[in-house]
Amino acid sequence: MKITIKNTQISPSPALADYIQKKFSSLSKIIKKIEEKFVPHLNIEIARSTKHHQKGNVYYVEINLKLPKKTLRIEQYDNQVRVAVDKAKKRLKVALERYKEELEEAKATSLKEE
Repeated sequence: MKITIKNTQISPSPALADYIQKKFSSLSKIIKKIEEKFVPHLNIEIARSTKHHQKGNVYYVEINLKLPKKTLRIEQYDNQVRVAVDKAKKRLKVALERYKEELEEAKATSLKEE
C-alpha cells in the first residue's frame, strides 16, 4: 500500500508521519489479496480546520483509499490530531472489512452462476 501524507495549515512533523505510517500499515493485512494484483493508494490529509480557533474540533483528517472499482473516503474532526487519526483509522478498517466482504460475496455469486 502506498501512503501519501499531506499537511494543510499544520507544520509537518516526522513524529506524526511515523505515527501515521505505523497506524495505517497494519491495514494492509486486510487487503493482502488485493495488493497482489493492485497497489492501493492511501492519501491522508492532516489539517487545522481553522487557524483562529483554539478549542473544539480544530483538527481534520481526510482519508482517500483508492481500490479497484471503489474509493473509500473518511473524514474525521477532533480536538487532538492523534485522536483524529486513530478514529479515522478505525472507521477505515470497518469500511475495508465491508469492502472485502462485498468482494467475497460477488466472487461467490459469480461462481454459483457458472
